[in-house]
Amino acid sequence: MLMRVRVIVVCAPHPRQEVEAALREAGEPLARKAESVSVKIDPAEPAVAVLEFKMRRTAQYKVVDDVFETVERCAWEFYQDITVQFLSDEL
Repeated sequence: MLMRVRVIVVCAPHPRQEVEAALREAGEPLARKAESVSVKIDPAEPAVAVLEFKMRRTAQYKVVDDVFETVERCAWEFYQDITVQFLSDEL
């Protein structure tokens, strides 16, 4: 079984391409398959980026710190806040 993980990142001003690349870099090692990683940045609200990926279903408390720390490490240049969500439906 897989679960969907959504990470909402509030960003300081930073080039969009670099934000997308950093979040994709964070998501790929966490994801079950690299193809499930997506990064969305709303042009109307560029200060918020959304990383989504599928990972093997596990107890959320066992992986939330790893998800947070991985995103934090890859996005250190621009992140202001990180929110991790676990969703029950499939991508």
